Amino acid sequence: YVLNCGTNCLEKNILSKLEYFKTRRRPLLALKTNLLFDAALMPNVEIEVPVGKRWSVNGEYAFPWWQFDRGKYCMQVLMGGLEGRYWLGSRKSREDREVLTGHFLGLYAGGGKYDLQWGEKGYQGEFFIAAGVSYGWATRIARHLHLEFNIGIGLLRTDYRHYHARDNYQTLLWQENGKYTWFGPTKAKISLVWLLNRRVKKGGSR
Repeated sequence: YVLNCGTNCLEKNILSKLEYFKTRRRPLLALKTNLLFDAALMPNVEIEVPVGKRWSVNGEYAFPWWQFDRGKYCMQVLMGGLEGRYWLGSRKSREDREVLTGHFLGLYAGGGKYDLQWGEKGYQGEFFIAAGVSYGWATRIARHLHLEFNIGIGLLRTDYRHYHARDNYQTLLWQENGKYTWFGPTKAKISLVWLLNRRVKKGGSR
């Protein structure tokens, strides 16, 4: 009886391990935050959805809306964007590699509005747009956590209004309107990534 029980337990253990190796976890989506924005007191959130093994779509939204020292300093920004990503590597390496890790190239576009004031001088923009190409790298740091580095180079365009604050920063005197165009780095990220996984069998079925 002891022998039979031991044999049965061993068989069950082997079958359980075989079933485990037939399955793996694949990210359903990833929730992220840009740590550089967080350090600058800019709340932000990102969602990335993998599309197969080589593609993903990343959406981002930042929403700092702060005033400091009774209106002396202002950082009010609402902005969002989308990015399509192509993950690099040979077919075999992408098969063996965890999804949303490794090197990638991306195309991104986004925009928003802002009000930035430092002391008596400030700038408002009802809308700005930015678009370009990006390069990044992501690696696993824990079971459900990744760390991602990303930089983008492209074109930024905005119409702005320059103002001076008066009456203890309660009155804004418009000075001039203008346009500003910039070509160069338009984004930089060090993102903490939290994966929401689903278990799938090898071959793609759940």
